[in-house]
Amino acid sequence: MTNQFDDILQATNDFIDQYKDKQFLWKETLEESFEQFLSTGTDPREEKHVKTNADGEEEEDETFKWMAEKILVGVKTKRPDLDAFDEKISFLTDIKNDINQMQSTVDIGWLRVNATPFIKELQNTITLWINTYISFLMDNTVQQLKNIEAFNTEITEGIKELPKGTASKLENDTLMKVMTHLRDVKMIKDRTLAQIEPMKQTVMLLKKHQLKMDEDYLVKLENSKTALVDVSEKALGPIKEAILPL
Repeated sequence: MTNQFDDILQATNDFIDQYKDKQFLWKETLEESFEQFLSTGTDPREEKHVKTNADGEEEEDETFKWMAEKILVGVKTKRPDLDAFDEKISFLTDIKNDINQMQSTVDIGWLRVNATPFIKELQNTITLWINTYISFLMDNTVQQLKNIEAFNTEITEGIKELPKGTASKLENDTLMKVMTHLRDVKMIKDRTLAQIEPMKQTVMLLKKHQLKMDEDYLVKLENSKTALVDVSEKALGPIKEAILPL
């Protein structure tokens, strides 16, 4: 009788132990856990950006601020690096696979445990956790891409019409608008181009974790990069030369 009781007690403990590495799913709230994860990263908006001037002295580099005001609108920049996201999503995916392999019915002595409702709840919960991390990266990337595309369009349209002189207020206003676009390109271009590769790496990471995308974002990113290079060369080349005499 004692041996039978010990066997039941051991089986019960084994049944409970299989959930120990999953207890965060009901002990922690997703929102708080995710915010804590994001807080472990750095925010380039809060960092000091400097450059070396012609005299060899450090001074503030305003190009990041200019880029952020156009390209990082609506983008959450305080976050860990992609390796941390990869590690976290992989961990959650392993937990999900483990849950999927759990037996829904377990016999413990004379007691039959139906774990189906609990397992289904765990499956739904872990899927929500995974989607939160993946959606954050996807939404950030899509928003940043839209901002780059909008900037390309803004510059393209803004340098189409050039003033023929400065005799009228309209011509002066047009000249000022064109000069503003040229300034924006000069200040933003290099910083924006530097964002493309990390965005591509993000897309590749999401593909690794089986995210289905409705568009080919690698192609869209490359197209946006090409468009930015082209419009920048036009703005800082022939357009700049055309307005210099004015």
